[in-house]
Amino acid sequence: MEAVENSISILIIEDNPGDQVLLEAHLENTSLIISGITMASTLAEGIMHLQQKSFSLIFLDFFLPDSSGLDAYLKLVKVSPAIPVIILSGLSDTALALKAISLGAQDFILKGEYDVQSLQKSVWYSIERKKNIELLKENNERYDIISKATNDIIWDWNLDTNKVKWIGQGLKNYLPVNTDITNIPDKFWTRALHPDERKKIVRSLHDSIEKGENSWECDYRFLKNDSSYAHINSRGYIIKNEANKAVRMIGSIQDITERKKAELETEQARIEAEEARKTQEQFLANMSHEIRTPMNGVIGMTQLLSATDLNEDQKEFVENIQQSTGNLMAIINDILDLTKIVAGKITLVQKDYLFADLITNCIKMNQYRADEKGILLHCTIDENIPSVLSGDPYRLNQILLNLVSNAIKFTHKGEVNVIINLQEQSDESVALEFIVSDTGIGIAADKIDSIFERFMQVSGDSTRKYGGTGLGLTITKQLIQLLGGSITVRSHQHEGSTFSFYLTLLKGKQQSGDNPARGETSEPNLRNALAGIHILLVEDNLVNQKVAVKLLESQGATVEVANHGKEAIELLKDIRADIILMDIQMPEMDGYEATKIIRYQMPEEVSKLPIIAMTASALISDQKKCLFAGMNDYIAKPYQAIDLYKKILQQLTPSCCIL
Repeated sequence: MEAVENSISILIIEDNPGDQVLLEAHLENTSLIISGITMASTLAEGIMHLQQKSFSLIFLDFFLPDSSGLDAYLKLVKVSPAIPVIILSGLSDTALALKAISLGAQDFILKGEYDVQSLQKSVWYSIERKKNIELLKENNERYDIISKATNDIIWDWNLDTNKVKWIGQGLKNYLPVNTDITNIPDKFWTRALHPDERKKIVRSLHDSIEKGENSWECDYRFLKNDSSYAHINSRGYIIKNEANKAVRMIGSIQDITERKKAELETEQARIEAEEARKTQEQFLANMSHEIRTPMNGVIGMTQLLSATDLNEDQKEFVENIQQSTGNLMAIINDILDLTKIVAGKITLVQKDYLFADLITNCIKMNQYRADEKGILLHCTIDENIPSVLSGDPYRLNQILLNLVSNAIKFTHKGEVNVIINLQEQSDESVALEFIVSDTGIGIAADKIDSIFERFMQVSGDSTRKYGGTGLGLTITKQLIQLLGGSITVRSHQHEGSTFSFYLTLLKGKQQSGDNPARGETSEPNLRNALAGIHILLVEDNLVNQKVAVKLLESQGATVEVANHGKEAIELLKDIRADIILMDIQMPEMDGYEATKIIRYQMPEEVSKLPIIAMTASALISDQKKCLFAGMNDYIAKPYQAIDLYKKILQQLTPSCCIL
């Protein structure tokens, strides 16, 4: 075979020095008359050489530092479309190499698999552009190397003759034993397609050709010689003649059964996880209802009892009950808070608030516990911090309460200090450092990394001695992260601990007429706040009925009681009501169904009555469900009397400034 030209110049675009040296050495050992070999390590460098001189042939690596895959080839031929290109391909790049050939590349060689003779033939083939028998045989050998390495099958479909050539070791999995692979039946592929998919797959293949597309790819099931079906990914690249007519398709068949199995297992795991999440949510909703309903009775009765004339011993007993119920509610709220955080269902509010008031109230709420233990509780606020900030004061208050109450819990003597420093500020925001330090029992060095984990406490002895769920610090850390901050801890056993967290908070607007939220905790001394208001209470729990009736009547309201939704519907036909307090879970008819009937089936004077849901669930999803069902508002049990009064008055006098 004679070269087209007396000598050839070659440009090699390859970033791997080893592959450069190997290719150059093999080229120099051929009988080719080579006038020069130019090396480039990047596509940009290769294009620069092309702009400076002419070459007979280009070797192109698919993956370069500044370009990869077909993109590299397309950029190259855009600069020099007339120069033949040989792709330097790895085993895993076979499909891309075939695609490059369909787009105009002359050939590809597998790195590490070629020798001097095959390289010389490849160069001749690319320059002469002749598809002689010898080179076709060499291409088939290359396909066979690929199929041996990957167990894939290569197919070459001549669209003019409708004959398919099959190459590859993977064929042994689909053909009967001792089948001559050079004489595979014409209907081999279509017959092996799964009957449920055969028509669709064949149609998609022909559609891609008829629509003038350049490639086809499809996943399907394919019959193996053991009568089972493999999951297959098949892709083919369409080669067209000068008249843009499709004349040939070259493609591959890859067994993806294991991948499909993994995908199905992953999907099944996702479904099971989703079902587990729903089960967990339902359990929490049930737990919330079952615990909060009796807790509402305990707390409500305690409130009513505290308002009566008590001697000193009785007052102490009532205070102990209130403290115990408060601790129990803190545990319940910890569990629900953690669940909401993990599920991503915590909603942050954005409002202006008086920063110093928030901190002061937090200290006041913990002062009595510090006094009981005989320890000092100090607070220092940097005077340069703006008075009004904006964000979620409730979550910030929750973070501080958790850290301060924790510090007091584990401190027997000495002091607890709260320090807030201004670190940076701009026109819009301030960066603050919050420090809560104590002189308590401290944390052992080997436990510090685990204190923020769920249900973790410093030791089993701590759990028995101090109680708690082990969730407080977990929730605190996650709330801080939710607010965009971070928390650190320094501690030595028996020497106390220092928790520091950092937040960037927006500056609020200095308002004159409408004061920002102060977060006051004290309740006003009310007298007949609900006088003249007629209330229908729909509640099935007798204790909760008594609590609500007593609280409402103490403020002058007139109360009618229905034991379930059906009874409420009947009562509304005969009595006058200004507002309805609707429990959710009840026998006979629940609150959702009763609300629906009131809204859509009763006279206008009844259907427009405000309805406040009294739900024992604190889950946001249940609260939204109440509003979606047509209720105007909701209050979670157990509730404080003042909060119930506010809800009622807000519905009846929404434009007034109340309580």
